[in-house]
Amino acid sequence: MTACYRMRTLLRAVLAAVMLLGASLVAREIPAQLPGADPKPAGTPSSATKRKVGYPHFSWDRMPVYAHVGLGDGLKGEQYKFLADHYDFIAFTGGKMSRKYRNNKEMSFERLVANAARTIKTRNPKARVLFYWSGDFGRAHAKISNATLPKNATFPFKKGSRNIQLFDTTSPALRNWWAGVAGKAVREYSCDGIFLDGGTAYTPGSSYERVLGKAKARKLEQGMFEMIRQAKQKMGKDSIILLNPLHGPKKGQKQEDALGWRYLDVVDGAMVDDFDRAANVLKRRQSKEYIADTIKTMSAAAKRGEIVVFKAWPGFTWWSDEELMKKSHAEQYATAVKNLEFPLASFLIGAGEHCYFCYTWGWLPEYGTFDWYPQFDRPLGAPKGDAVRKGWTFRREFQHASVFVDLEKRIGRIDWKKK
Repeated sequence: MTACYRMRTLLRAVLAAVMLLGASLVAREIPAQLPGADPKPAGTPSSATKRKVGYPHFSWDRMPVYAHVGLGDGLKGEQYKFLADHYDFIAFTGGKMSRKYRNNKEMSFERLVANAARTIKTRNPKARVLFYWSGDFGRAHAKISNATLPKNATFPFKKGSRNIQLFDTTSPALRNWWAGVAGKAVREYSCDGIFLDGGTAYTPGSSYERVLGKAKARKLEQGMFEMIRQAKQKMGKDSIILLNPLHGPKKGQKQEDALGWRYLDVVDGAMVDDFDRAANVLKRRQSKEYIADTIKTMSAAAKRGEIVVFKAWPGFTWWSDEELMKKSHAEQYATAVKNLEFPLASFLIGAGEHCYFCYTWGWLPEYGTFDWYPQFDRPLGAPKGDAVRKGWTFRREFQHASVFVDLEKRIGRIDWKKK
């Protein structure tokens, strides 16, 4: 009986120790998940995929697409109709500000985007709409938001030829204001989240860091992380924060060192904004290695559970081909049609769930958002597996299409299967 008693006592002690160890482990895990907690060390990827609460509608049935367009003084009725009928995922930026916009106190981006979001959702209830909100410095189009910017919350900085006022993200007042505007985007302006531009401003090695110094940039980046978390809290768990940009790693970099990757733990996804950008300028043309890493980055982010917008360019941009910009829109569109196959096939080689294709030559309405391509309407079907690589060529099978890309020759081909 004494031996049994001792055995029971020993078992209780062991059980208590196991429970204590488990509680300790849980306690150590919780702070990293709580909003406002210190971020993981830069470059540490999440061990588990994200919960896809509030993500945009996604289907492999047809090409998953995304629209990103400036509102200017507001779009036309038929343009809102086009967006609602063709896209389930849309971001609105300020666009070109006319004299009318600048002089009319009642005309503001905030009011325009609220009207745009409501108009689109009335016609397409599935649509998810994002509010452009910069994280590095204020943009002139956000009149209502800029009017409430706290005093002493910015500092002067020369960005190229421009003198700007950078957000001091170490300031609690600045962070609270910025996160508050993000909250209003959802609560008051009928949006579903924000398109966060400039969020990577203080990344190690950035142009800002080279001027400000590593110590100051590090503090500003930590403030940026905290500001993004606060914004998510104010917008709600169903909201979306889409970061810009996410790039492939440069030569000598690891995946976790690529621009934007270190932010993926505090946002819901990102835009890869530079696929084959300005390819008509030979000195800017991207290498096959960089393009391969860009596709790999999209795929890796998607497998983490991120939303990824793949911003592809049709071999030119509004600023890289002045002669083409002097020609008619029909001629610009014809060039985009001719150049579509390579970027579209490259997207399909790496795309995962909640990856979206965006194809324009700029952000204004006249730069391609309201053009359409027959490939977008063809039945696609789910992928049958990951892409198979051989040298610089890639192949991938979908239910209704076979995809081929040769990065060395810069060609892509999509063979659509007959039903």
